[in-house]
Amino acid sequence: MSEREFRILNVMAVEDEAFSQKVVSELLTNIGVHSVTVAENGAEALTKLEAADPAIDLIICDIEMPEMGGYEFVRKVRFGAVPEYREVPVVMLTGKDTDKNAQSARIHKISGFLVKPPKEATLKAAILHALGK
Repeated sequence: MSEREFRILNVMAVEDEAFSQKVVSELLTNIGVHSVTVAENGAEALTKLEAADPAIDLIICDIEMPEMGGYEFVRKVRFGAVPEYREVPVVMLTGKDTDKNAQSARIHKISGFLVKPPKEATLKAAILHALGK
């Protein structure tokens, strides 16, 4: 994927911690992502997906959040809460990579994991993998 292709991407970052929100948003901007939509939890993310303009190409989502956590959010997306996003690629943010996360990834059709705080190169690689590039 070229720099030009990153410039057409619209990414949603779902993260409840202000510091992590800032880090992920800045990294996405630094790699040239066209637009970044931020949501503080899964419930807010569903609402923002319903109204998304432009359409979201990829979601980066924390696992543990208040009100609606990452896995519950992804389940709702996969089961059609916002039908046009049933197949949207999702990369999960986690404090540590575990076997349990790998198992959950298969169940929820998750494209990958990023350990917090992600590095720019790791973020780029996760996006490329999630988009099949």
